[in-house]
Amino acid sequence: MPGDTTIPGPDALRPIEEAAVAIARKGGALILDRFRSTLHVEFKGGHKDDPVTEVDRAVEAQVLERVKRDFPDHAVLGEEGTNHGAAGADFVWAIDPLDGTTNFINGLGIFCCSIGVLWRGMPVVGAVFLPGGRHAAAGVYHSRRGGGAFFEDEEFRFQVTSLPVGSRISSVPAGLTGVDGRRGRHQFGTARTLGSCAAELVLTADGTFQVGVFHRLHIWDVAAGAALCQEAGAAVWVRADGAGPWRPLEHLRGGPDRAPSLDELRGWNDWLAAGEPGLLPHLPRDLQRAQSPLAVARRMIFGKGG
Repeated sequence: MPGDTTIPGPDALRPIEEAAVAIARKGGALILDRFRSTLHVEFKGGHKDDPVTEVDRAVEAQVLERVKRDFPDHAVLGEEGTNHGAAGADFVWAIDPLDGTTNFINGLGIFCCSIGVLWRGMPVVGAVFLPGGRHAAAGVYHSRRGGGAFFEDEEFRFQVTSLPVGSRISSVPAGLTGVDGRRGRHQFGTARTLGSCAAELVLTADGTFQVGVFHRLHIWDVAAGAALCQEAGAAVWVRADGAGPWRPLEHLRGGPDRAPSLDELRGWNDWLAAGEPGLLPHLPRDLQRAQSPLAVARRMIFGKGG
């Protein structure tokens, strides 16, 4: 309602979460059915490094059909090009029908179906189908703001383990410097990149990763996972790409009195970090500083431990 800045409560969000879970589960079933089968693969752009399959498009079409039917005043923003809904819609479904497509087409079982719902740019509902994880079973991780975070029917919280940092794992983008060597190992443990940002955020939400750092992504990559992390008790921080301080995540775009446009949401590409509250935001801030030409030169001269 225009002028009303009240964030929707868990009762209001329940039917949205239930629909998101059903969509993620149906999408996951389709994905698993086509895994390791013959696929028609196309590529976005001219470099043949951004694949899309008929599975991506079929799942996105399922989401659009369900939202049109059950939530006609909501908008849909999809990785495969869907821009549906009235300008200024309060609720926007940000969907990645198959996150980890490159893994999927190569037969690597690390991928997911990610369904996130934003209220005026704030992540409020997340549902992510994973073929495996801490539970070693396929299923849907899901949450709604104020309603808890769950794997299927089992509630979970972000877990801080007693393992020393050097024995932990963190999700860090490939190609970044400063995560190896003595100092990097002391901060991040062992860096991992799984090829599915949404899956990495889910595994951060349950504490598998002590921290996850992400950049140059799209809003459909992080919307569901950020909602899960926040509801599970992990800290989530964001920083505008290339400028400004790190700040706790509230609204990815827009604000309590303004719904962002779909074009604003589609253009989102900020840094985002999630994980153990005591490690944020200084770990991603240090990681950003480590990318400076001076820091890179120092490591080349003095070694990775310097």
